[in-house]
Amino acid sequence: MTHPGARTVRGRIGPNAIIQTAAALRERVGIARADALVAAATGRALGTWPETMVDESEVIRLVHAVHDDLDPALREAVMRDAGVRTAEYLLANRIPRAAQRVLRLLPGALSLRLLLLAISRHTWTFAGTAHVEIRYGATASLSMHGCPMCRGLRATAPDCHYVAATLEHLAQRLADAAYEVVETSCEAQGASACRFEFRREWGSPVTPTTVGLLLTHPYAMG
Repeated sequence: MTHPGARTVRGRIGPNAIIQTAAALRERVGIARADALVAAATGRALGTWPETMVDESEVIRLVHAVHDDLDPALREAVMRDAGVRTAEYLLANRIPRAAQRVLRLLPGALSLRLLLLAISRHTWTFAGTAHVEIRYGATASLSMHGCPMCRGLRATAPDCHYVAATLEHLAQRLADAAYEVVETSCEAQGASACRFEFRREWGSPVTPTTVGLLLTHPYAMG
């Protein structure tokens, strides 16, 4: 079954793509180098981080700067850290605590489906002008056509670590700790879309879910 997300009209992305990347950079490469890199890419100095949606071009410039400035291993560590930080922000600020308490009884597979449904309704917060498509089946997946996290880049391996880590952390915290999100194709490698698969070790214990009321509450990945 396919559930296509709405294509955004304006190319804007939530500010966490910048805020959390800057935080991860400061942690991994030091304050001076991180602030210089972010300022050169976005024009934003320390203390002027965005509080509202930003033009996707700003996020793309920052992603390119990270790609060009850091070696592959460090780049992956930074962007995955930024993705986890973004997921933690969402858990702390966007998902109602009441929903997290009430819906812990749902099985992991159902929780994941509800989480993906909620994400499909809020693609405008993280996709920019990309088109998001979600598929449910034996292996659930999320695909982005025109992904802003690798647009214009060339890589020898999947490179959208920020998206993968954000989705994985949400799935692990809200559905089942055994979930892993694997980017199986990437536009930076010449693929037609960036595809993220949700995989689970079936022998692992199921973590209680916390996502159901997302369907009736404002939710944003940005």
